Amino acid sequence: MCATFTDDDVGKPVERTDGKVIGTVASIETEGAHVEPAPDVVDQIKARFDWGEIGGPFILDGSDVREISDTRVHLADGFSRADSATPTATESADGSGAEAGAASGSGAAATESTGESGGIGPFNTTFQIGCAVVSGVLFLLALAFGWAGYEETSLLAVGPELNIISGAAGLMLVAFFGVVALVMAVYMEPGLDH
Repeated sequence: MCATFTDDDVGKPVERTDGKVIGTVASIETEGAHVEPAPDVVDQIKARFDWGEIGGPFILDGSDVREISDTRVHLADGFSRADSATPTATESADGSGAEAGAASGSGAAATESTGESGGIGPFNTTFQIGCAVVSGVLFLLALAFGWAGYEETSLLAVGPELNIISGAAGLMLVAFFGVVALVMAVYMEPGLDH
């Protein structure tokens, strides 16, 4: 099936047949839809440590699309990004073909893409900083539980005496919540209201 793109398709997520969103329609060009890729966690980590680049924007041809719904662009079976046209480094995002300059190449495009995505890490937003602090406090409390159980003393001079079993149980429970807070600090993006 050959889909026809309209201006209403701008902003729609582009979804593979397995349900993974690979990008968002940025604009409609004469040759197809200009798609900005949605980097996954691995791509963001690679770009953050300069281990690789996030793939650049690409042009989605109407023959690659199975269906365009009200909310998404659904790709056909067997879609491969290698078959899609990719704008060159000298083409601008609006397709005007303006010279990008010798200093800005594909590396600069990858840097701009990761800069806009907010990156990955525990210190990008207030929410992530808060989760990292909570995680650190929980890990310290878990160590206190483990030590109090090992020494068979009361936890922080309050409460009943702990034995090795109750200390280990407290250590594991509090450490679990510390790991959950750490995962939230590293991977959660702002915008829980969306």
